[in-house]
Amino acid sequence: SSGINAEYGAWLLVLQVLTVHSVTQPNIVMMIADDLGWADVPWNDALTIAPTLTSLADTGIILDRHYVQPICSPTRSALMTGKYPSRLGLNHDTINAGEPYGLMANETIIANYMSELGYSCHAVGKWHLGYCSWDLTPTKRGFDSFYGYYNGHETYYTKETHNFFDFRLDTPADNGTVNSEVVWSANGTYSTVNYANRAAKVVAEHDQSKPLFLYLPMQSVHKPNEVPDSYYQMYEGIVENEKRRTLLAMVTAMDDAAEVVVSALKQAGMWDNTIFIFFSDNGGPLKGIGNGQVNYPLRGGKYSYWEGGIRSSSFVHSPMLPGGVINREMLHVTDWLPTLGHLAACGVEPATMCSGPDMGDIDGVNQWNAIVGAGKSNRTEFLVNIDPKKKNAALRWGPWKLYHGNPGNGDWIPPPRINEELYNKQFTDAKNGINEFDTEWEMEYVFSDGPDPDSIMLFDVEADPAETKEVSKANPDVVKAMLDRLTYYQSRTTPPRNCPRDPASDPALFGGVWTPWLKSC
Repeated sequence: SSGINAEYGAWLLVLQVLTVHSVTQPNIVMMIADDLGWADVPWNDALTIAPTLTSLADTGIILDRHYVQPICSPTRSALMTGKYPSRLGLNHDTINAGEPYGLMANETIIANYMSELGYSCHAVGKWHLGYCSWDLTPTKRGFDSFYGYYNGHETYYTKETHNFFDFRLDTPADNGTVNSEVVWSANGTYSTVNYANRAAKVVAEHDQSKPLFLYLPMQSVHKPNEVPDSYYQMYEGIVENEKRRTLLAMVTAMDDAAEVVVSALKQAGMWDNTIFIFFSDNGGPLKGIGNGQVNYPLRGGKYSYWEGGIRSSSFVHSPMLPGGVINREMLHVTDWLPTLGHLAACGVEPATMCSGPDMGDIDGVNQWNAIVGAGKSNRTEFLVNIDPKKKNAALRWGPWKLYHGNPGNGDWIPPPRINEELYNKQFTDAKNGINEFDTEWEMEYVFSDGPDPDSIMLFDVEADPAETKEVSKANPDVVKAMLDRLTYYQSRTTPPRNCPRDPASDPALFGGVWTPWLKSC
């Protein structure tokens, strides 16, 4: 009953906030790219053709110090709960197909809060937070609909992972279950187009007596490299390297999806009251497991703790906000939950007298004032990760970044126009015959070289963002203080909950479709 009382008390606070302040609740669109590299966006590489995202970023607020987790499921869990994945047991690798675990059903997530605050909440794209039981799926967790796939990857046209189909439209059923329709008709169409059209439909059919929260986690630009030829041809004479050209063509296709969503919002008369948020779930993968991404001049990539793995290309745009701004405040993906809670309760104006709902013991902090330039960041540190299986950890503290153990592959891979030989060499390094989607092997591969588990490295990433100069010997007091902070975070760490695929999840038992198979998990 104490939990119920706590929730009721938090809800009363929300009601009081909404009653005292005459608040116009903004529509919020959150578009998340998948595996997008630091230099895969036009504001970091001018060769990328993405006019819509370019315009939104240039006339918006580029978040130059926006950090995420090194891989997919951990970033999504941090976004949804406002908690570090190490507290959720999601701090090692990702949730793979048929594995009987996920983001636990007793965790309150972003859609729960937003729906309580009066929002219609819709998810379009990639889930990747577990689906072993229906209780872990989006429409059992506050979303009014979900259109997309449950797993972490699939083909863009045939919608298959591990040779089975994964694409559906979910809505809540009156009896508390899920109405789930397998969308076989999507087979053969390009997923980026599917998501754009679905998002536009959600906007067009939205009841504007309520604000809209549209969660749009895209498939682009995760492998495999698939894109309509019309986009590939746009780079004729601009980018000759085939892998890089295909990857950038996928970015351009995603940009068209952004244009479709923005146009739908404008046509519905909703754009002027919309906040559009864009970021990548992690850096681009490198070292033979990537499909053409570039994080240069940042070091490392997906899976690793280097800046190239966790510093995310990001911006916020709204007609209600100032534009042409590069924001260099420290932001972390856990901050979005309390920040959106603030927006829902208080509106877009910077405020000190208004706060969002009580979200309990979370790691995220409300960063709205920092984002719009009305204050400094509300954090001076964040935990990159603690992985007991890998025996490694990393922490950002002020300008410093500490690595304990092997942070993963730390190569600097420039775009092919700078060094084509080095860019191409990474693709020949991969293990022959690797399964297209063998993520556990990918992780082992990224961490296969590097320092031993007891090593300590320190970098001043404000002065040295490319992490070229290791300075632990010159700063022993900083190292000690940061190890003390890691000890604190270690005390709040839950053992990783990874477990092998359950044979009972075999899609052959469910008509060839990846489907929830347990009553609870």
